[in-house]
Amino acid sequence: MAKIDVTISDDLKKLLEELASDSGQSLSSMAADCLKAGAYAEAESRNKVEIYRRTRKQRIENESKSNE
Repeated sequence: MAKIDVTISDDLKKLLEELASDSGQSLSSMAADCLKAGAYAEAESRNKVEIYRRTRKQRIENESKSNE
């Protein structure tokens, strides 16, 4: 596995520690799980925006052609 260094706020560290403690995970494992969930959510969100823009562009082009 890869290892990275990140700087986070004290509040976020405390929350991660609480979540890790409550779930029985290590702090590192909890942070990795949260980072993974956030990264996948971000990728999905960007994908949805791209699909929307592509679909919108195609709809506008189709409307323009039908008005000619």
